[in-house]
Amino acid sequence: MADTPRRQIILCFDGTGNTFRADGTETNILKICRMLDKSDEQFCYYQPGIGTEITPGSLAAMTLKKSSRLGRSKTLSQALGKSFDQHVLGGYRFLMRHYRTGAEIYIFGFSRGAYTALFLANMLDYAGLLGPDNEEMIPFIWEAFSKFNLRVYVESDQRKEAFDFLCHCRETLCRPVVRARFVGLFDTVNSIADFEIFNNMSSSAVRTRHAVSIDERRSKFEPVLLRPRNADKPRGVRHHRHMKASPPQESPEEASNSTDDPAAAPVADVTEEEDEDEDEDGLCDVQEVWFPGGHADIGGGYQREPTEKKYQLSHAPLVWMVQEASLCGLRFDPHKLQNEGCFLDPESPDAFYKNLDESIITGQLHDRLEFGPGMSVPSVLAWRIMEYLPIRRAERQLNGKWKPIHWPLHHGRCREMGPDDVIHASAFRRMEANPDYRPVRLIAGGWKNVRKTPAEFGRGEFVIYEHEGDPVRQTYVRKQPPVPGKTE
Repeated sequence: MADTPRRQIILCFDGTGNTFRADGTETNILKICRMLDKSDEQFCYYQPGIGTEITPGSLAAMTLKKSSRLGRSKTLSQALGKSFDQHVLGGYRFLMRHYRTGAEIYIFGFSRGAYTALFLANMLDYAGLLGPDNEEMIPFIWEAFSKFNLRVYVESDQRKEAFDFLCHCRETLCRPVVRARFVGLFDTVNSIADFEIFNNMSSSAVRTRHAVSIDERRSKFEPVLLRPRNADKPRGVRHHRHMKASPPQESPEEASNSTDDPAAAPVADVTEEEDEDEDEDGLCDVQEVWFPGGHADIGGGYQREPTEKKYQLSHAPLVWMVQEASLCGLRFDPHKLQNEGCFLDPESPDAFYKNLDESIITGQLHDRLEFGPGMSVPSVLAWRIMEYLPIRRAERQLNGKWKPIHWPLHHGRCREMGPDDVIHASAFRRMEANPDYRPVRLIAGGWKNVRKTPAEFGRGEFVIYEHEGDPVRQTYVRKQPPVPGKTE
């Protein structure tokens, strides 16, 4: 008799305004749900995105309303994520019902759904998982964990009290839960600026993969990155496994979850089973890779344009994520993988690579601040107005931390990229095939008001970082200048 496969619990959180569809505008999150093997031992939870009742064009009306009415505007739900607690706790309740000892947890998210996924993972680390019959305690745990993460309480005794409450709940009422085996994120953003955002949001997952947009420019879609820019660590850093909870730090400057100290950040209790079967060295494998395209060119959701071939620009991040999750043990249906162009048949790989290459070259790049294919006039005008209004947003500071600000106005600036960011091969393949694709932040480090790199900069100086010769996984990094006085 064949061994019964392990129970797998897959949590999928979709992006802002995205919901279940069958009209050709499915996101990568929906496609991942579709490709799962759906066996008796696989449980999938799909959650539509924050603010799904709103259309992007209605943002124009919201920006012109008086501030006293903003609290009642449905549009604010989409712009600022007011239903955030319902989304986090929806996934938490699903885990309460279906988690069993030995189960494997996989979490996927796109946009603010990716931030929801990370927030839920951290909540599991701090509070553990309540039993299925203990729902009455959920509001208390949520209140404590939210207070622990609110900026207004960072330096107060209430934050320490919230932390102590979470510890008592975990030890008294909650089950120890194994680390998530895989967390897959498509362009994580956070509009809940009141939450304290740590530099390392990857929690304690065995493997975390984050596909980030090179070309997104909207102020409400600043990326939440998985490690600080100026971290004194090698690329592709692997964090030590966190072993026990510690009290909150004294100030925001001292607070960080990115550390090699195994006692520095909280997670659920360690089990012998997890030691043996999941990750013997106890490290967290985190990879953050930048792809060409705007926000939804990474996570999907656009209607296919006549100029595009079989697959869109979002296909490359999807194929990369599916392959990474498969390597971590997630079970997919081979036939459904093939239907979505994500199955590489070793005996006939040409069609797979051809579709991947065409999606990179001909896929439409969508800039929500510019008129073009797939962009409605009301939507573009709405997003442009937001760039010239002092709307509260979270912005990354020079020290790598985040701060809620209103000024200066954003003006549609390109995203900042660090000197050690890892770039997917698809960005260079697109530059090679399309002379007009010259992202200034990638090639030259960028100027705030310039979007296209001048010709004299070429395509920048980059070297292959990992997986040479593999179009799905090959990545590049910027060639570092030699250190003065240093010899090999």
